[in-house]
Amino acid sequence: MKLSKVLILALIFSTNLSLSFSQSSESLNTFKDKSWSDLVYLGLSYEHSAKSDKAIKSYQKSIKIQENSLALFRLAKAYRRLGRYRQAADIFLRLIKVDSSLRLAYYYLGDCLAKQGRDSQAYQYLSKAINFYPEARPVRKLLDKVKKTLGEDFFAAKKKLIDKQRQQVKLTAYSPKPEISQVSVGLSTELKQFSFSCPSRFVASDGKVSFSGEPKIIYTVILESGRLILKDYQSNKEQGVFLNQIRLFSSDPGSEKYPFYILDITYGKGNFWHKTVDRAYRGDIEAVAEKGVLTLINRLSVEEYLYGVLAAEIPPNSHPQALKSQAVAARTLVFKNRGRHKKDGFDFCSDVHCQVYQGVSAETAATIRAVDETSGQILEFDGQPIEAFYHSNCGGCLASDVFGQEKYLANKLDFGQGSFDEISKNKEKWFLEPPETFCSRAKASNYRWQRIYDPEDFLIAFGFKLADLKEISSKESGECFHHKEIEVVTVQGKKILRGDLTIRNYFDNLRSSAFIVEIKAFSAKVPKFLIFWGAGFGHGTGLCQEGAISMAEKNYTYQEILKHYYPKASLRKLY
Repeated sequence: MKLSKVLILALIFSTNLSLSFSQSSESLNTFKDKSWSDLVYLGLSYEHSAKSDKAIKSYQKSIKIQENSLALFRLAKAYRRLGRYRQAADIFLRLIKVDSSLRLAYYYLGDCLAKQGRDSQAYQYLSKAINFYPEARPVRKLLDKVKKTLGEDFFAAKKKLIDKQRQQVKLTAYSPKPEISQVSVGLSTELKQFSFSCPSRFVASDGKVSFSGEPKIIYTVILESGRLILKDYQSNKEQGVFLNQIRLFSSDPGSEKYPFYILDITYGKGNFWHKTVDRAYRGDIEAVAEKGVLTLINRLSVEEYLYGVLAAEIPPNSHPQALKSQAVAARTLVFKNRGRHKKDGFDFCSDVHCQVYQGVSAETAATIRAVDETSGQILEFDGQPIEAFYHSNCGGCLASDVFGQEKYLANKLDFGQGSFDEISKNKEKWFLEPPETFCSRAKASNYRWQRIYDPEDFLIAFGFKLADLKEISSKESGECFHHKEIEVVTVQGKKILRGDLTIRNYFDNLRSSAFIVEIKAFSAKVPKFLIFWGAGFGHGTGLCQEGAISMAEKNYTYQEILKHYYPKASLRKLY
């Protein structure tokens, strides 16, 4: 009986097989024109029948045709299952370079490194993994084991080295921008203490009590019994006691100021870019105590705030015209949404909920120039600043309905001409055979991405068994194949997911809500794999950053770029 390739693929994963598994996989193997995705499916079938060598060869062939995260992930796991930990670690590391958003790879890489006795490297990846999966027992257990093996001396030496490096940090002075308009940014919340230094003299004050700080000395502010205690970081000697808030500002009489250097600022919590690092900030720093915790706030001018946003939100080495388009979009959001966190005591947070802000530490000459050369420019519609949404990569299609239906946004393909209607009738082709668009030249895993979960992966990422998953169905879809509402059916019942971020976060922080999903079973309707095929990185609304970069490289001006992404908005100079 001769079967088509499409039918064979269907039979391999059918829950009602009329053809044996080995027959169907071997039949697929006879086709000479297998694509990289065919070879992935073939590898999965070989894994199911415990033919590891054939599975490995299939994945290797798939990767040779096109480097893809599905084959890389399954190849690494095959090596790990066989105890070939060095090879597995190499592939997991390669996978992270291909798609750093694959959070499970950090855990498995840490595991493979630990099994080789490379505990310090294992700790590096496992400490990331536990931030992704704080409730996952295998991750916690392995991290605790590695920490115990490393011992207290390792972490004491690590802290000593970090403290030494902090003493050597050199910060340059800056000339404050005229305060045409000022903003307040929440740097961190729910703190019990924070540490800082300043290259110049500064004042710490609560309005009644003042303390004159010395340059280059690290201080710590600790919340105790509703009061703020200022101490020397090294000696722990008390320097002053303040009421429920403290403001730090430069006391240098000159025209130039120095930034404040804040230790251990955490950003991107739960995301693959999660980090805890030291950051330097222009302007003043304020710590406010309320309900037993501290909130750390940075107050500075709008333009200086944008210096710290631009380099954090778009690659700073991007074409100048792309940087300018980003600067205008970011400034527009400032004037549209100022006071968004008023109930928290500041205007904006420093993370993706508002705009990522990383202060002086992220600034570059190119991003500062882009802000300066567009100073005061915003986008408006009907005389008001617009919601100048932006994202990393639209996947080739711009959506206008993710956050409602704004008149100044357009639903269209991300190139000169073309509408979503042209591609809406062939969903699978859109995800598996994407067209050339402005943003298709970007990093492959931003434009098209894949995820795959076996029972082990699924339990770590989702907290319940893959065998308990019955169905994932889209109840409402939007433009560009973004899901608006999804129903997940398990043995425990039904769960409704509504909205872009809710959907992405539930499914292990997917890059976007534009995807197709497959629950693969070999027999008895028991799921063995969950596979996602997705497009884009972000919500897909407004300015596509990688599309803007491509347009700039094709000699479009920033005004033309903005007109492409916000077709009915107009530029206005506020100051």
